[in-house]
Amino acid sequence: MTDPRDTLRDLRHTLHDIPEAKFVEIVRLLEQVGDLPEVRDTFASIRPRLARVRPARRPTLKRIFCDPFEDVLEAARIADVPVGRVERAAIDPLWRVVEQRGDPRQLATLEQAVRRLDGHDAKGRHTLGCRLWWVAGTALRTALAEAEKSVTVLRDLFNGDPELVRQAQDIADFQDLGHLIAQTKASLPPKPIPALDAESIAIIGDAVREAAKQAPLKPVFVLLVVASRMRRPADLLAVLGDMDFGKAHRHKPAIVAQLSGLVVTALEDRSQRLEGLDTLAHDPAAAVDLAEQMVQSLESTLSVMGTLNETAYDARLDEVRQAVRGMVSTTVIAPAPAAVASSLPRLSPPGTPPAPPDDDAQARAEDHIRALRRCQGFAGTLGLEPQVADTLKTIGQTVEKQAAVLMNGLDRVPRTDDSLLSMEQALFCTVRMLELAVGPAPADALRIQAMQAMDDAFDGLSG
Repeated sequence: MTDPRDTLRDLRHTLHDIPEAKFVEIVRLLEQVGDLPEVRDTFASIRPRLARVRPARRPTLKRIFCDPFEDVLEAARIADVPVGRVERAAIDPLWRVVEQRGDPRQLATLEQAVRRLDGHDAKGRHTLGCRLWWVAGTALRTALAEAEKSVTVLRDLFNGDPELVRQAQDIADFQDLGHLIAQTKASLPPKPIPALDAESIAIIGDAVREAAKQAPLKPVFVLLVVASRMRRPADLLAVLGDMDFGKAHRHKPAIVAQLSGLVVTALEDRSQRLEGLDTLAHDPAAAVDLAEQMVQSLESTLSVMGTLNETAYDARLDEVRQAVRGMVSTTVIAPAPAAVASSLPRLSPPGTPPAPPDDDAQARAEDHIRALRRCQGFAGTLGLEPQVADTLKTIGQTVEKQAAVLMNGLDRVPRTDDSLLSMEQALFCTVRMLELAVGPAPADALRIQAMQAMDDAFDGLSG
């Protein structure tokens, strides 16, 4: 009999490629299997696709436990790297701490309630969450207090790991703020927040002051969630200067300084993950999407740091700039000439009917040129203007040269309507590539040339 663990291991590879509806169906089946190590490993392996598809997940106490800090969880995708992350590896050991130190009667009642909870009942989930977050926060603080006094407890509950203890302290704070965080998220625009208007700033200010009533440094956790939900996290820093922090007003400089450092660290994390990302080499458009996001965040952060007269992060931000520059150079700019050249139509041997244009190759080349032209929008920030301009010029020259080869070779083409039609399509392809690379004026000149050459060829056929 086949070992179910082997079946799950084989399934992990399949889940990346199957249709979305089937993927969602299998995810729901896996959730019914239970919280087993093999199932957890499977979910970990498909997390990038889960982040894209976002299927409705069956509510569990552990999943609701994560709700207050879900936005700062370690991300599977570069674009989703949060500000001040919580490691996913901390969830299971800390949930076990909650199960061991939490009130057993309340946890049992909550377990029964979550089994009856509909996955689409957001209000019911929040109501249950408010009860759970109090139990979980109390359990974590009890365990942390015990661990502070006992090496044995520290080892048994936290594996003797200071980092896990720190994460437990942070997650306990997130639990305390669970209701406020949920309320704030519901009042703000959906993720990713493109910009903060006056109403959004007022909502954040209210949340900061409410959190400050619990403890002076509690606003940090609300701000981490908001920053992680923003397209450009540094934009949040820009509005904090005039914000009233209420009972945390004396700690405001420390809070802003801490958040500034975490915003820069999140940018660094994203830039470090660019290195060796093979998928971008095959998708220039995706690489440019990511570069645009990174450059927007970088420019926003530089602007805010300039306003704050903060120079401590200059070197780190320059390293981010260099990392994005390297990614764009290697995945978009450098391979563009060869990618376009390989897609251009070729002459067949004399007397041989020309092959039909490769539509797929042409589409990929056109997408690559579009991606390269989009680089012009941020090339200045990255110091890539000369490279982008030179590459587009090189592509234009390559296309014009190949178009000339095709036109000069028309006399080698068999004198049939189908053959000449294929050559007409091939020449139109070069005109289209030239227009994308260097603009309409050179493309119009080539179009006139090509039409004249084809007219001459058709005249020869009709005569």
